[in-house]
This record gives sequence, C-alpha cells and structure tokens, in this order.
Amino acid sequence: MANFISYGKQWVDRKDIQEVVKVLKTNRITQGPKIEEFERVIAEYCGVKYAVAVSSGTTALHLAYTTAGIGQGDEVITTPLTFAATANAIIFCGGRPVFADIQEDTLNLDPEEIEKKITKKTKAIVPVDSLDTLAITMRLEK
Repeated sequence: MANFISYGKQWVDRKDIQEVVKVLKTNRITQGPKIEEFERVIAEYCGVKYAVAVSSGTTALHLAYTTAGIGQGDEVITTPLTFAATANAIIFCGGRPVFADIQEDTLNLDPEEIEKKITKKTKAIVPVDSLDTLAITMRLEK
C-alpha cells in the first residue's frame, strides 16, 4: 500500500458520524429534511437562490449538461485528462465529447488546441481543474 494513490481524502469527525446515525434512525434516509437543509446552506454559501443535491459527481455533470442544453449531435470540447464521467455525461445527453490536448506545464486545456477543435456543432467547452492530477503526477515522479 506504500504506492497507493488516494482518490480523495475525507475528514469525518464524531459529530459527522452522529448526524449520519440520526438520519439513519429516521424513515427519511433520502429526500428528507437534511437534504433540504444541505441545499439551503450550500445555496447561501454560494450566494445563489437554489442548490440541488444529487447522488454523485457524474449525476451533477449530467444535470449541468442537460441544463446547458447539450443534446443530440452537439459537440463538447473537454480534456482527456479527467475522470471518465466528464465525457460520459456528454454522451448521456446525446452529445459527442471532443478532446483537446493539454498544456504540459499546467496539465489544463491548451487554448490553442481548443480553438482548433471548434466547429459549428460546438455547444460548450468544459475545462477541468487539474490541480488534483498535478498533485498525483508530482507524487508519482518523486
């Protein structure tokens, strides 16, 4: 396990565990008042009118693309250096992911490569923050 690369790190304390246990003891594990409270707190934190809790990052991307109007035949430019859900959610909507290359020094999309990929079918450009990828790459190089 010395070379194991964690996908993410969670910080769970006793209070978090107690809150989960409280919800598990109710008959409203999903779609209950805690979800509404969570959405309200997130909306306030972000300074927006609404927030919607979903089951996963993949679902969030699918919802975002649907809301943006991605549909049959639309092209969406994104990076190949990301989790599969970035492209899969485009496909769920009937769109086609178009991969643009990254800049070697930042691991983020290269604007010049994006320009080369734009067509009349391009509906969106989806950049992905590659800080996590950069951290993993740096760790692997050590």
